[in-house]
Amino acid sequence: MRAIVLTSTFRRHVFVANTVAAGCDLMGVWQEEKTFRPERYAHDAADEKAIQRHFAERDASEARYFSADSALQLDQGAVQRTVAAGACNEPAEVTLMEAARPDVVLVFGTGILREPLLSAFEGRILNIHLGLSPYYRGAGTNFWPLVNRQPEYVGATIHYLDAGIDTGPILSHARPLIEHGDGPHDLGNKTIVAAAAGLLRAAAAHVSGSARAVPQWSGGRLYQRKDFSADAVRAMYRNFDTSMIAEYLSARDSRDAALRLIAPGSVA
Repeated sequence: MRAIVLTSTFRRHVFVANTVAAGCDLMGVWQEEKTFRPERYAHDAADEKAIQRHFAERDASEARYFSADSALQLDQGAVQRTVAAGACNEPAEVTLMEAARPDVVLVFGTGILREPLLSAFEGRILNIHLGLSPYYRGAGTNFWPLVNRQPEYVGATIHYLDAGIDTGPILSHARPLIEHGDGPHDLGNKTIVAAAAGLLRAAAAHVSGSARAVPQWSGGRLYQRKDFSADAVRAMYRNFDTSMIAEYLSARDSRDAALRLIAPGSVA
C-alpha cells in the first residue's frame, strides 16, 4: 500500500506520520504550519495565563506520550514538505503529490482541504477527525465535550474526506480507554494513539476493497475557533476537579449505550 500523509508540525502529527510509515509504503509527508493563536482570545492577563497554561500542559503531555517522535522517520527518497497553512491545496503541491502515485491520501491536522486536491484524489482521501462525528464537528471537538461534561464523546472519526466540514462517510470511530486519574491531555493523546491505528486499518481496507463506509446522520454540534475562550478552559478544568471522570465511570455502560459508534467494517 502506497500512501502520502497530509498533516501538521506538532508531535502528535509526527507520531501519526511515523505510525503510518511503519505500516505501509509512505511516499511522502506534507506538513502545514499551524496558524491557531489561542492567546488572541484572551480579554485580560488572567485569561492569557489560563490559556497559556492549558496549551503548555498539552505540549508537555505530548512530549511524554510521543517521546520517540521528535522527527519524521521516513525511508530514503520519500518526499518531505513543510508548507504554509493551506498550501496543500496549491496546484504545485498537488502535482508533487500525484507524482508519488499514492493508493490513499491520509490526512490529520491540516487546514480545510479544497480543489484541486479533492478532485485529484477523489474517493481515496481518508481523514482523522479528532472528535466523534457527527456529534462534535469543527474545531476543538475533544475540548468541548469536556467543557460540556461529556467525556464519553471524546474520540476520533476516520472518514472519507469530502467538501463539507467533517461530513464524509465514516469508516470507523476510535475512543480512548478512560481511567481514573486521566486529565484532558491524557484523553486527547490516548485518542490519537487509537486513531492512528484506526487510520492504518481503514487505509488497508480501502486498498483491498473491503472498506464499508457509513453515511453520517443528522444532528450534533458544530464549534468554530471563535467559540474558544478562557472561560471555557476554566470550566473544563473545574469539571475535572469536581469528579467528572468518576461520575462517568460509575455509569459508563449506560452512557456509552447512548452513542452510535461505527466499528471497522460496519455496514449501514
